[in-house]
Amino acid sequence: MKHREISISDFSDNICNAIGCDKSLKRSVSRKKVDKIDSLNVEGNGRKVGLCQDCYRIYKKATKKDRTMESLGR
Repeated sequence: MKHREISISDFSDNICNAIGCDKSLKRSVSRKKVDKIDSLNVEGNGRKVGLCQDCYRIYKKATKKDRTMESLGR
């Protein structure tokens, strides 16, 4: 079975893709979901975005309501 490679943006080094953040990569999330958040500006053009722990915390806080509504709809 062939596995599809999903690139984490254009950066090969393991740093956060948020603009102005130089911390190490912790999680990767969908670019579509991150682009909806005004407080996080990311660079690159891949399908996935790598975030450090602090930026991931910002992402989680901003999407908390959406995630709870999605889980209630199941």
